[in-house]
Amino acid sequence: MPDLQTADKWHAYAAADLAFAKHGLSMNPVQLEIICYYCQQAGEKALKAILAYHEDVIPKIHDMNRLVSLCAAYEPQILSISAEATRLAKYAVATRYPEELEVVELDMRMALTDAEAILSLVQPFWRT
Repeated sequence: MPDLQTADKWHAYAAADLAFAKHGLSMNPVQLEIICYYCQQAGEKALKAILAYHEDVIPKIHDMNRLVSLCAAYEPQILSISAEATRLAKYAVATRYPEELEVVELDMRMALTDAEAILSLVQPFWRT
């Protein structure tokens, strides 16, 4: 039986991360790396919501491509956001350390778009 409650919790965390990322746009100066990090976190947690919904073990990983593969075993249409997940993957760790990854505004805007796409695709699996 699907686990709606746990899936909702994971999705709520994902939505909160995305909201925090968007709030970062109001900072002066805008912290591009931090926004990208929270976008990656939003995408990661949204994918983990799918696993939770299907009562699968939630792996303690940040590998977006692996999460897409795991989710696609249940919901093949998840493969449609593979490009978005791949783009967000680089922000899981590198953005936490100074000078690890150069992020420009266009990267940050794309990260926001990618995270929004993942969250939009994921929630309808259990809320239609």
